[in-house]
Amino acid sequence: MMLQTYPLDLITPGICGGVRPEKQAEIRASSIRGVMRWWFRALGGFKSLAPATLAEQEILIFGCSGGGVAQAGRMLLRVKCANPDRLRSASSRNAGQLKAFPGTEREYLLFPLIQRSRAVFDAGRLPGFELEIGWRGRSGLWPDIQALAAVFGHLGALGFRSRRAMGALAFRGTAPDLSQALAAFSGAGQLTVKALPAQDAAQAISVLAKWLRKWRSSERNRRAEGGSLGRQDHDAGLNQHQGPVYRPALGLPIDQFFSHSQRTVYWDESYHPKQQTGSGRFASPVLLRPYRQAGSRWQALVIFADAHRWPQDKKVFINGRPRAVALDLYEAMKNDPQLIPFQP
Repeated sequence: MMLQTYPLDLITPGICGGVRPEKQAEIRASSIRGVMRWWFRALGGFKSLAPATLAEQEILIFGCSGGGVAQAGRMLLRVKCANPDRLRSASSRNAGQLKAFPGTEREYLLFPLIQRSRAVFDAGRLPGFELEIGWRGRSGLWPDIQALAAVFGHLGALGFRSRRAMGALAFRGTAPDLSQALAAFSGAGQLTVKALPAQDAAQAISVLAKWLRKWRSSERNRRAEGGSLGRQDHDAGLNQHQGPVYRPALGLPIDQFFSHSQRTVYWDESYHPKQQTGSGRFASPVLLRPYRQAGSRWQALVIFADAHRWPQDKKVFINGRPRAVALDLYEAMKNDPQLIPFQP
């Protein structure tokens, strides 16, 4: 079996709740496996395994247990630390304790913690950990497995709000080459990575929150069909406007309560008429990621994962009513002139 160990740091607060998210945060191999699987799908699988389908490749690497078939994956993961107790944290924090004070950009990203606490790893206090990756498949695929590990260490994150700048990771010491790693994947062209300048992790969080808030603000969104994208989506469940909606660029579902009318709007990925209930969660394909380069240089990355954007011609349901979805907001965010090309 081939083995390699990668030293990693958690560079922003990691809200890595396990069985008891309010009581204990954990860094677990199973969580890392899930994140690596997400990136494997987002990047379309390995070029070297074509023409095998993405699903077939995934079973080979990660295994499967559904559909009455069980097959062990050939990639093994283990998390190591000089003091294993440091891989668990009973430090419970709310937004204020994470310096997400009212009215700040940081609070904008951590709003779910305004009224509740969760167990958190405070970035900088975790002494780093090591991810050991083993491969028991054919040796020719070992460079591809190493490429997947490189993508995870450069662009990955762990835990709650990981799409919104929390739980970001960075290699400690010399990092693998990201451009070379991405070249191993069939769908690397579906990933667009852009950047904003930052001086440290805290500033990276703030500039990313400010950027996202700009796009969600009705005053600053691009105009479309007589109103801003943000305002149309905000009021979509209350009016008779039948044009397209844009909310999937920011994720679903969102339950909106309108205090002036005492009404609630429910956004759902799918709807079941017999039960009169909606279901399905659609996570935003726009990821915010603080990024530490060699020499302690920082950038604030905005990552657009086209493989995980809303499917073309698929409807979204607002209070059970089907509505068309436009990707205009997603494309406008991607082409924001404020963003610069990412240079790893």
